[in-house]
Amino acid sequence: MDHFDASWLPASSRQTIAGVTVPALVEAIHRHNLTPRISHDLRTVADIQRRNANRMRLFQPFNPEYQDYDPSNAVVITMERDGEPVACAGTRLFWIEDTLGEAFQSLRFFYRDVPTMASQDETVVCTAPSAWSIADCSVALTGAAFVQQGESSDVVRAMMRLLHLWVAVHWRWSWIVGLAEKAQVRAYANDVYGFPMAETGIARFGRWYWLLLAPRSFYRGVIVDRSYADLSQPLCLPTDAAIRAAGARSPIFRLGGAAE
Repeated sequence: MDHFDASWLPASSRQTIAGVTVPALVEAIHRHNLTPRISHDLRTVADIQRRNANRMRLFQPFNPEYQDYDPSNAVVITMERDGEPVACAGTRLFWIEDTLGEAFQSLRFFYRDVPTMASQDETVVCTAPSAWSIADCSVALTGAAFVQQGESSDVVRAMMRLLHLWVAVHWRWSWIVGLAEKAQVRAYANDVYGFPMAETGIARFGRWYWLLLAPRSFYRGVIVDRSYADLSQPLCLPTDAAIRAAGARSPIFRLGGAAE
C-alpha cells in the first residue's frame, strides 16, 4: 500500500483509492496467503520465467537483456507466498514517436538495438487499425503475466487491478496496451486484464495476436469507482458515472418513452 501515491487526484478520489480500493484488493490477496510486492526490476520477471520456462515465454519488452529500463518506465508486481513468487505481471512505459504500428513493424518496440538483437528473419506484421492512429504519445504496455497452476482466479484479478491502478496514478500515458492470443482474449482480456477493446491482428513468429487497448479516459473513470475493488464485478462493464456521462453527451432514446 505504501507504493501508491495518488496525491495528484481530487480528495474524494484519493479517499476511495486509499481507503477502499487498495485495502480491499490487498486483503483479497492476503486471503490466499499471498503478499503483493511492487518493484522496478525486470530481472524479477526473468527469474520467474527461468523457473517456469515450460509455461511462460519472456516477452522481449520485459527481458532485461534487450531493454534499457529504470523506475520511470518499468514496474513489476509479484504475488509471494513464503518468500516465493507464484504470480507476476509487469508494465513498461514507451514514447511512441511515429505510430504504434510503425514501432511494432520496425521492431523498435521490442529491442533497444534492433540490428544486434533481433533474429535475422524476425518480422512483425501489424494490421490492427488503432495501432496506426496511436501516435506521438506515451503508451503503457502490460505483459509478462504468469500465475502458478492451482491458484485462484481472484489472485490474477486482484494482481492486475493493483498493477493497473499503480500505472494509472503514477505514470502519464494516453493508452495502455497488451498482446494476447485469441483464447486469452476470450477468457481474460476484459474481466481479468481490464482491456475494454481488442483488435486483430499482430503477427509474430508465425502466431497471430490481438492488440488489447484501453484509453486513459477509461482508467481515469474506473479506478475511482468503488466497483474496482469488488472482484465479483466484471471490470469492463460501464460504471454509473460513465452511463451518466453518455446521457450528458446526447439524449438516450427509449422506445415508447421520452428520451433521457
